[in-house]
Amino acid sequence: MPEMWPHKSGLGLMEPVALKDHNVAILWSDQWTYKKVRRWDAVPPFQFLNLGAIAANTTGAAVNAVNLELLDDEFGQYRWWVIDNAQVRLWLPAASGVPRLRNLQPVFDSNVIVRDPCLHLTEFFVWEDNRPQFQGINGSNYALAQARLVCQGFRYRVEDLPAADIKEIQAGRKPCVYVQAQGF
Repeated sequence: MPEMWPHKSGLGLMEPVALKDHNVAILWSDQWTYKKVRRWDAVPPFQFLNLGAIAANTTGAAVNAVNLELLDDEFGQYRWWVIDNAQVRLWLPAASGVPRLRNLQPVFDSNVIVRDPCLHLTEFFVWEDNRPQFQGINGSNYALAQARLVCQGFRYRVEDLPAADIKEIQAGRKPCVYVQAQGF
């Protein structure tokens, strides 16, 4: 089985983090959940959120990304970008900024697609209906009528693993993909 891990595409385009019948360990709420992938589907690029109008030199409210919600026993692997002249913060979960440094939380803007064409730095995972939040920032001297976000990725349908398989994974005798899927 080929090695699979988040951001595995290296210098290339986005690839699924796991394939059918691969084992995955999903970190949610500080607890690992072990599953097997039953199937996966590609999610083509779509506008998943409009943060709305943002006045000049202000920060908007954090908005739930309800369009990234999934059904029970599903997780999503997403990469996203901004298509308007706004800066955006990602909150995953709502109280924790991503990425987070000691003294600040870096923002993403419409230039992320130029600086990181394959969007590796924007990749995140969502478990079931636990959605992230996005917050728009307008650092310009004019109001923005909208702040739209687009994403693409993969949706995975998973099922429970037998306890014996989980023990084998935890002992390092069975391969497993580890993803951190935090959300609201």
